[in-house]
Amino acid sequence: MNDPRNVTPEDERQQQAHEDVERRSDEADWTGQAGTQRGRNFPWLGILLVLIGIALLIQAALPPNTVSAGTVLLLAIGAAMIAGWLFGGSWFAAIPGLLLLALGVARLIDELNIYTGPGITALSLAGAFVLIWAIGLARERRSRWPLVAAVILGLVGLVQVSGQLTNIPELSVVWPVVIIVVGVLLLISARRR
Repeated sequence: MNDPRNVTPEDERQQQAHEDVERRSDEADWTGQAGTQRGRNFPWLGILLVLIGIALLIQAALPPNTVSAGTVLLLAIGAAMIAGWLFGGSWFAAIPGLLLLALGVARLIDELNIYTGPGITALSLAGAFVLIWAIGLARERRSRWPLVAAVILGLVGLVQVSGQLTNIPELSVVWPVVIIVVGVLLLISARRR
């Protein structure tokens, strides 16, 4: 008796293998096993719970009403996503992780009374977008959108902060002019292409 032979043409076999991989990928996303890049599973829920627990312990150690639970949650979720990127290889977790960390840091600065005026959130987000751009550049992904977002948010944050700091003269008229000039320069350079 002969062993069974596969008589499926090579193209069909490759298509079936591709469909099997996609089906398994869809199942992994649905079951929460996403982040299986390079053959590794990343324990998203476990890392998130550990970080939330640590953050809540830190919150309990601080004087009452110092840091809110919302800030703790933002920092924990952002840190979990960054861990998913660093240790699980999920690049798509880096962007929301950095943005959530930026929001958490801005709230933390406000709640700890380091700076309580407007503009810190925009500056924190601008910093996160600069990091996203730098990481993309290091990974040879030359995308300008994070840099554009960083410039816009940075300018808005600087306008807001400059009106609150006592040693800096209020530049409420200068900043809008700077923003208009930058916008016009971008329009001119886009038109030349």
